[in-house]
Amino acid sequence: MSRKQKICPNTGNKITHFQHRWGIHAVELANEEMVKPEALHMRIKLFGSPFQRMPIPSIPEIMYGKTKFQLAEETNIHPGSLMHRLINTGDAYYESNYQHTAGMNFGGDDWRDRKAAVKPQGWLSPRHPAYTTWRVTVIKHVLEGDTIGVAVEKMLNGGEITDGK
Repeated sequence: MSRKQKICPNTGNKITHFQHRWGIHAVELANEEMVKPEALHMRIKLFGSPFQRMPIPSIPEIMYGKTKFQLAEETNIHPGSLMHRLINTGDAYYESNYQHTAGMNFGGDDWRDRKAAVKPQGWLSPRHPAYTTWRVTVIKHVLEGDTIGVAVEKMLNGGEITDGK
């Protein structure tokens, strides 16, 4: 038996170290997430879990609890236009009186069909063991006035900031 294989306690079959540690085979999870298995291993190296997709949540996730693609679909504008609107006005639902065609799709290439909009989004996967706790804690710290980076650090350190010593 190779170093990377373990014995499943339930079935007695050989399983990979990834499957033993995370409860799902790397290839299965990669297919669900629409990434390569190497990307999952990189997530483990960077974040400590294959279920954490980014180091910090995005602005739309903190403000509205939705990804930019979900908000763009809801407001019927391009995700880039949505982020521009969020940065300039602070409100994803802001409507100006100016009638414009920016963000409208006149060609055959729709942003909704692209892989970035179709694959699972968000800072954390709902499969993450601390999904609810982490999301609520980070959003609470941000709403209290902390930056996203400080909020994530506080969440990981139990509410305290360390100076790296």
